[in-house]
Formats: sequence, C-alpha cells, structure tokens
Amino acid sequence: MSVQTVWGNCIRTLSALLMSAGLSGSLLAQGLPHVQPEEVGMSSARLAMLDSTLRHYVDSGHLPGFVAGIARHGKIVYLQSAGWQDIERQQAMRDDAMFQIRSMSKPIASLAVMQLVEQGRLSLTDTVSQYIPSFANMEVFDDASDFNNSTRKADREITIGDLLLHIGGLSHRDRPLYQSRQVRSRADTLEQLVEKVAAVPLIAEPGTQWNYSISTTVLGRVVEIVSGQEFDDYLHQHVLVPLQMPDTGFYVQPGKLSQLTQIYRIVNGALQRESDMEVPITVDPALKEGAAGMVSTVPDYLRFLQAILNGGELDGARVLRAANVQQMIQNQLPSQVLPISLNPPAPMSDLGWGYGFSVVIDGSKSGFMRNNGEFGWNGSLGTFSWADPSTGLSAVLMLQVQPSGAFNLSSLFKVLAWQAIVD
Repeated sequence: MSVQTVWGNCIRTLSALLMSAGLSGSLLAQGLPHVQPEEVGMSSARLAMLDSTLRHYVDSGHLPGFVAGIARHGKIVYLQSAGWQDIERQQAMRDDAMFQIRSMSKPIASLAVMQLVEQGRLSLTDTVSQYIPSFANMEVFDDASDFNNSTRKADREITIGDLLLHIGGLSHRDRPLYQSRQVRSRADTLEQLVEKVAAVPLIAEPGTQWNYSISTTVLGRVVEIVSGQEFDDYLHQHVLVPLQMPDTGFYVQPGKLSQLTQIYRIVNGALQRESDMEVPITVDPALKEGAAGMVSTVPDYLRFLQAILNGGELDGARVLRAANVQQMIQNQLPSQVLPISLNPPAPMSDLGWGYGFSVVIDGSKSGFMRNNGEFGWNGSLGTFSWADPSTGLSAVLMLQVQPSGAFNLSSLFKVLAWQAIVD
C-alpha cells in the first residue's frame, strides 16, 4: 500500500471519528450559511410559491419526496424537504437525505483530474495509453449502428482532454454495445473495467463526435495511476474533506443509513420501489464509478457548486486555481461536434461542454430562462443542479425517481428559482 493511500485512509478514519463524536468544527460543517432571501435580493413570497409547487407533486402522490436547495452569493435562501425517503417504512424525508446522484458525479470526478493537470502530473493532451497501455491502437467500428460490423484502426489516440469532453469515441455504460459486452459491473475494480472498455471498438473517431459516455469512470483509473491512491481515497482527501462534504462518497456508510433515500418508478401513475443494484448502494463497491457512482446531499452539492462559483475556493480551502476552474465551466467543444445530444437523439442547441460540466452557450435556444455561462448537470434518477456566475445563484433539486424527467419538474424548479430573484 502506498504512502498516499495510507494517508488518505488516516484522513477518512479521522473524519469518521469526528462525525461519530458529533463534532461540528470547520472540518465537518455541513452546508452554506442561511440568510433571509431579501438579504441577497430574492423574494420570500416567490420562494414560498416554489415550495408549494414542489410539495404539490408529493402531496398528490405523484412523487415520493424531494430535497431542494437554492443559494445566492454563497448563502442559502431555501432548503426544504418533503415526502418520504422510504414509503414502505414511512421514513420521512430530511434535509440531509442522501441520494444516488448518478451523472452529477461527473463534475466532482473531473475536478480531481483538473487538480492533477494543475500540478503538472497530467496533461490534457496526454494520450490515455500513456497511463493505460491497452488504449493504444484502438479500433473503430466502420458502422457504429452495427456492432457486428468490421473495424479499422483509429486515426489517432484518445487523449485525457477527449475523455473529459466525451469526444473519445467511447460508449455509455447503459447502451447496448457495452451491455452486450458486459463491460460494466459494480463488482469489478476500476482496473478491470478499463481493460474491458479498451477491448471494445470505438463508436467514433476520437475528436469527431460528442458521445455521452463512460469516459469519466475511465479517468478515475487515470487518477489512481497518477496519484498512487485509490480513487475514493483521492477524492476524499483532496476534494470532499477540503470542501466539507461529509455526506458525499461512493456508498452510504452504515452510520448514515437513516439518510438513505429509496428509488421509485412511476408505473401507470403509481409508485413502485426499484430493486437494489447487484452491489447495493449500502455496500462499498469495488467499482468507484466517477461517471455515475456517487451519493450526496443537497447541502453538500451546494457547497461544491459554490466552490466552483468562487473560482475554486470555499471557506479558506482552495481545491483548484481560478484559471483552471474557468476551463471547467467554459465550452471546450469544437464547433464541428455541436450541437450535443443525449440518447435518444435530441439536440441541445443551447449547451456546450467544459472539462466536467455542461455549459450554456446560447440561452436563447433553451426551453426556459438561462443565462449564457450557466453550468451544471443532472442525474438519471432525478437529481438536477446548476449555477450561474452572472447572478450568483446556485440550485440543487434531488429526487429518486424513474423516469428522471417526470412531470418536467426540474425545468419548473429552474423557472421558479429564477423568478425569485428581485434585484
């Protein structure tokens, strides 16, 4: 075991001991400070309307529960929970409920990569094969719609920057290609996963298409190789502890089970509880999945967004220089790969992509009010986040429901939060 890993484990143990002792010092302080909305140019009455709107979907039985938080200029003006973490056990939702945030893991994992770039231990132009040799000489499908078709050697190698931007030609963990090849299992280690990924041909030439992908998880393995630490240990020591995010990690620890929120699926208007994954979220998984594997809370994630809004610093802890934060929250995609789209294809003409976040590049093309320069991302179980440098506003909504876009609630939340600004 490396010295770095031992140190990371020591930090983790110290944090756990302090939390179990009920201490609330600066290391473990949860959440941003709270103020009355009018102190930062927001309307209490309009936030009350937002609150009643969200609660309507819970009170009517459409959704199991939610936690939502809004901050402006680093101060929380709204933090509310409603409904149930566990309907069957009648366990009420709490403000610090823990959710599987799925793809909202990507920005956190990407910050780790950018830290190593800042330190000169990694470069955005480095080929992935410099760290994971099996990514050399990758093959590309001649016809990406036919995974039994012929392949050819890729024109160039995949770079670290390609993976951050999802233009490396990799596919998504839930798409038929990777599922048919059994690429992803929470029982595998990162080392095992990346070897499986490298054994599957690419769906596009590196740098030529934006394909929302498993690439951020592959980057977690790069972080391990470069830092000499397990990926979760690295994040804990260099991101989560400095930013005081004690309820964020890759599983819900035994002492936090009362904070766990269950997942429900809407079927014919009724809520049905989803089964656990093969490795439940209450078990420390072998796979530390930077693309989709983390749990967090609204207070923790608001702190993360605020650190990014602050240019990489929060409460005296700096996790990245401001210039490198700007790279994360500015569009880095070349024009030839725009517009980006998810699956099924639905062009998102208002969005580009930075080194870890989606970025609004043309708010006039959004379906609701957005400023150019807003950044954030969502998760496939109903988690939603954004931050706006021009207004100082950040917001997080967390649900655990399928389909994740049920009732278009995230868009409604966005509009109502925006309208609460009065200065």
